[in-house]
Amino acid sequence: MIRWLIAALLVCGAASCATVRGGEPEVIETEAGVIRLDFVEWNEETSELLRTAAPEAAKALSRWGGLREQVRITVVNSHWELEELVGRPLPGISAWARRNQVILWDPRWWPLPPGIQENPALAARLRRTQVTGLLKHELTHSLMFQRAGGPPSDPRNRIPFWFREGMATVTAGEGAQWPPPESLSQWLAKHPGVDLLRDAPQLVRTDPAIAYGAAYHAFDFLVRRYGDATVLQVVDGMRVRDRFPDAFRDALGVNIESFATDFRRYLGWRGFLPAGPRTD
Repeated sequence: MIRWLIAALLVCGAASCATVRGGEPEVIETEAGVIRLDFVEWNEETSELLRTAAPEAAKALSRWGGLREQVRITVVNSHWELEELVGRPLPGISAWARRNQVILWDPRWWPLPPGIQENPALAARLRRTQVTGLLKHELTHSLMFQRAGGPPSDPRNRIPFWFREGMATVTAGEGAQWPPPESLSQWLAKHPGVDLLRDAPQLVRTDPAIAYGAAYHAFDFLVRRYGDATVLQVVDGMRVRDRFPDAFRDALGVNIESFATDFRRYLGWRGFLPAGPRTD
């Protein structure tokens, strides 16, 4: 039965059709657009949590203009079901975003730090913070895929890892979770042959913290230098140019290789450090 239901949810997630146990999906109106809640098995506690966390998370998307299409959050009961729906192993991952769907492992089953379980109020606050942050990240992916156009599922493979995860981690405010620029600078000194942006797909398998840290700080570097409007020009440009390198060059006036070189110099020369006092 569970395999049949998961298969049905997978098909309907791609087709944006309704598949719910026990009734129609719950509809949440947010600042960023409409979000619908789907459950493999409905749970009141999780439903209440998402009705609170989703609108809070959606506020972060206003920076990028909000969702253009409805997004369905499909809640599954186990990590195995999440992997079954996505069709690949997802170690350490609790959700997966597509253009119109976020598949979420029910937060009820997420592990909690030692000692937290004994304090229900603290556990509830922590869980709400975790879920809100995760939804900011995943809904940013959905927004990006909607603006970039392409296949109904998502244009994930058309957008490089560093930009895709950088936009999501910056929007979600995840900087404290990943290595700081100083750590990246030291890592690069020990791995001079690695390009943190170009080699990110391989790096995420061998050193995910460095891969995500580089994505976060590269995107932050991009935004501080060129601004949010230019970021949106890159994403929107993919509807016309299709290839990310072309859309990137059209929006910034420089190619990805030049930007990657600038980012590497920024790390190597420690441009992230505050300027010292003038001596003249």
